[in-house]
Amino acid sequence: MNGLLRVKDIKKDNILKGISFEMQEGEMVAVMGPSGSGKSTLLYNVSGMDQATSGEVFLGDTEIVGLNEDDKALLRRSRMGFVFQMMNMLTNLNIIDNIAFPAVHSDKKNKKEYYERARELMAKLDISELADRNIKEVSGGQLQRACICRSMIMKPEIIFADEPTGALNQTATAEVMDAFLEINREGTTIMMVTHDSRVASMCERILYLLDGEIQG
Repeated sequence: MNGLLRVKDIKKDNILKGISFEMQEGEMVAVMGPSGSGKSTLLYNVSGMDQATSGEVFLGDTEIVGLNEDDKALLRRSRMGFVFQMMNMLTNLNIIDNIAFPAVHSDKKNKKEYYERARELMAKLDISELADRNIKEVSGGQLQRACICRSMIMKPEIIFADEPTGALNQTATAEVMDAFLEINREGTTIMMVTHDSRVASMCERILYLLDGEIQG
């Protein structure tokens, strides 16, 4: 059976040295390794946010590396979700507006539908009461759960998360991982870069990078 995400001999300058792996639909995979091993570079190249030097990346039947920048942007917007350590929310919008923004910005005709989905996601991740709050009025864990809601607003096939708990304390980390596990249980595939072994242990599988290569 072909995986949802298939990476074949990806190279990036001298950072990634021919990486190959597959992820099945519904998998939650952690990417670990020491600083400078290429973890974030791998995530950025696999998701099309950066251009690999060579190799192939397939999301379903779509080969990503060969797409032009406009088509990559459309692919990321329509079929992928992203969660980063830096929670890049717009300060002039409240929480629910931030969550709905990516969808409404690309499809204003269905604004009502996207706000309904935003409320459903917030309820699922137990932050419904934060809808009208400013992003500075919530905790780090609450804000990252809102970021997860935002990443899910377009019903992506896969979420790429780069150190999503890196700026959080232990309690907030547990809240955020509960949120990731919830959406993963419902079928969303997740690739997560992390330096935290406790976070990685909650994933089904770990890819360990060392000097730009997968070990083991």
